[in-house]
Amino acid sequence: MLVVAADPRRAARTTPWRRVLVGLVVTALLGGAAIATVGTLASQRTAERFAIEDATDDTATIARAVVEPVLDDALADPRATDTERSAAVDRLQGAVRSVTDTTAAVRVKLWSSDGTVLWSDEPRLVGERFALSEDDRAALETDRSDAEVSDLRAPENRYERGRGPLLEAYQAVHLPSGGPLLLEVYYPYDTVLASAASLRAAFAALAFGTVAVGIALLLPVLLWMVLRVRAGQRDRERLLVRALDAETAERRRLAADLHDGPVQDVAGLALSLGAAARTPAADASAVLDDAARTLRQAVSALRSSMAVIQPAAPDRDGLAAALSDATARARAAGVAVVLDVPDVVDAPAVAMTAVVRFVREVVANTVRHARADTVEVVVRGTDTALVVRVADDGVGFDPAVVLGSQRSGHLGTTLLRQIAEDAGGTLRLRTGRAPGAGPGTGTGTGTGIESRTGTAPGTAWELTLPTGARS
Repeated sequence: MLVVAADPRRAARTTPWRRVLVGLVVTALLGGAAIATVGTLASQRTAERFAIEDATDDTATIARAVVEPVLDDALADPRATDTERSAAVDRLQGAVRSVTDTTAAVRVKLWSSDGTVLWSDEPRLVGERFALSEDDRAALETDRSDAEVSDLRAPENRYERGRGPLLEAYQAVHLPSGGPLLLEVYYPYDTVLASAASLRAAFAALAFGTVAVGIALLLPVLLWMVLRVRAGQRDRERLLVRALDAETAERRRLAADLHDGPVQDVAGLALSLGAAARTPAADASAVLDDAARTLRQAVSALRSSMAVIQPAAPDRDGLAAALSDATARARAAGVAVVLDVPDVVDAPAVAMTAVVRFVREVVANTVRHARADTVEVVVRGTDTALVVRVADDGVGFDPAVVLGSQRSGHLGTTLLRQIAEDAGGTLRLRTGRAPGAGPGTGTGTGTGIESRTGTAPGTAWELTLPTGARS
């Protein structure tokens, strides 16, 4: 049984999108609730203000249209006879009764400027004297209307207790002689609260309904955005894994090249120098020549490795210099390299980086498998695309076998396909018949690479990138 341990790098942290979506919905609901709450409080204050304004206007109307026309100086004149005062009270009482019968007023009081209750529909208050508040005095002096919630703890309001909260509105009226009196009318405040509650409920229903409709309309958009972001995250994770795999493969390849090349050469050089030390002077020159040649090869191989570790950047050093470093492996292996690259390449940096990755991978495969003597790299740019072709004169291979499998240690063609896919380009392959294979025929491998076989030796890879490609 083969057990393959999971690569810890692939255990990328994933965003809990379900939690994100639920959080967005909950946030919208809480925001809507907050808006609705503030709105309902504001609507209650508005309803209370409207109720106070209505009570003030009603009291002003009662004062001008009902009370003031029936006032008689005998109400406030201590010299008036009982008959005159009784007649004045009867006229006022009849007028006020019509008001209390047709409106919600529960108490009416008429005050003199010194705080004496001259008349009230509560007879027990008549003749009593209380201190007027500053608002009452201001109403007498300025002839203005106002209203406020009644303080039922005050002694002048003791007979109104037990009726629930009351709203008292006051307005100055004038006797025929011109003397000012203060008219107070008391209204039940429960109606004000009921009106405020009704308005608050209507506003709350409107606010929560608007929030619900908004959420219903935004939810598909949020789902679409979450799916798009999730797909983008998956693409980034896939690209990250590919980059890590490519980096791991490149490090393994570099380690193998160092082990099989410079390390072996230096080890052989040490043995050769040791042998030269024991060789007579007449025969030592040939050994030293071999050692010098081996040392030069090791230095060349190390330079090639350095080019792999720190290659030239195409956007900084130019595409030609970057491709020269990318093909250093072939030169170190004794393969002749021909570069045909324009001095100026008008293409995005990402496209040129993809070209360098592509050439490096093709050359590595050529050195490892093709047994070629020459590799040719040709780059051409057009108005709409950047085309790079890498051809060798080595042995061919069967695309159906190589491209159709992903054997361990044979990821080269897979990396080439990934480079083309990531850069948004098109990859084509022409390869000669592999040794021992039958006659060449056209083939489609189903791997995303356009390929064909022929009788001519060698292999040619061609990558076409749009000038606006982004990886």
